Amino acid sequence: MNSNAQTTKRLHAIAIVLGVVAGTSAAPAQQPESSPAPSLVPAVPAVTDRLPLPLPLPRTFERREDSQPFQQTVRFTIGNEEKEGYAEIAVPARHRLVIEHVSALMQGPSGQRYFASLRTTVRREETAWHYLVLSPQYSGAGIDVYAAAQPMRVYADPDGLPMRFSVSRGMDDGGTVSVDATVSGYLLDR
Repeated sequence: MNSNAQTTKRLHAIAIVLGVVAGTSAAPAQQPESSPAPSLVPAVPAVTDRLPLPLPLPRTFERREDSQPFQQTVRFTIGNEEKEGYAEIAVPARHRLVIEHVSALMQGPSGQRYFASLRTTVRREETAWHYLVLSPQYSGAGIDVYAAAQPMRVYADPDGLPMRFSVSRGMDDGGTVSVDATVSGYLLDR
């Protein structure tokens, strides 16, 4: 075979390969010239090809009608020369408390700083401390007031250590501090 015939065969083979890659045929077109060339852009899926909504939700996000609302306020004082005070909040047996919001208000002598936290336990062994961001509200007549209002997603079981809301203060421990805190959420059956 001469080199012209070999070159022609190679070019024909390359044209066939390129035609396959591009989605066209290397053979002479049998279609009328008015038909559009195939597109290399993938087709956009139709709306019916998408997943149906609504999707099933995890158990913790099931209908709220299946859960029981929970809200409890605790009040305590930190006495003169004491560094910390706390109150425990009971979670009903055979339930898991899903805490959605915690708010707190602290009033104490001017110039003192406070640190507030919530302790929870899940499955008896997983104890966690959740810290609140306190903001100064006002000062006057020798008293400073701090508050927190914090959304969260925290879990508490009745097993193990009881849930505890606690407040600590710095080195200056003179005077009495009053604390009000509210824990809000809902109970799930376990």
